[in-house]
Amino acid sequence: MKIPLDTICVKTGILCPSCQRKVSSGLVKEYEVDIMRKLLDLEERIKELKDAEYVKSYDLGDLLVIVLKLPDWDKDVVRRIRQALSRELNRKVRVVVKGADPREMAAQLLIPLDVRGVNIVWTPDGTQKYVIRVDRKGKRWPAPKEELEKVLSELLDAPVEIRPQGHF
Repeated sequence: MKIPLDTICVKTGILCPSCQRKVSSGLVKEYEVDIMRKLLDLEERIKELKDAEYVKSYDLGDLLVIVLKLPDWDKDVVRRIRQALSRELNRKVRVVVKGADPREMAAQLLIPLDVRGVNIVWTPDGTQKYVIRVDRKGKRWPAPKEELEKVLSELLDAPVEIRPQGHF
């Protein structure tokens, strides 16, 4: 697995000056070191992680969002990684594959909500915005809606609005 810090530093928990600078500058958050360590440990059990790249994590209070680049993935692989990390970290975890289409990325993040569709809205100034339509069917948001929109906006490099539809 490719990570932004040295593998030896992450595995031992003792950071070299270069890795320490990345953490001190905020490029990598302190809690991410533990996440990277767990991912490296999971490489033995989940072979798809060997070719993966760790991108970033977002701590949304009750929910931890982990963004990975996975060259060969399917929903089952993402589910296995999510479940294993959730057990290891003893937290609610969502794994989002960077580079997947916007609908798939939203679906991975917004579990248990059903993503009904993703619309691209072009504004008069030429920029675009994503509108993600979800059907809650009485299901709870995995995290505050504003936080989820913020994460998706960063991942998609465009503003995102999540619109609930259907039964509340």
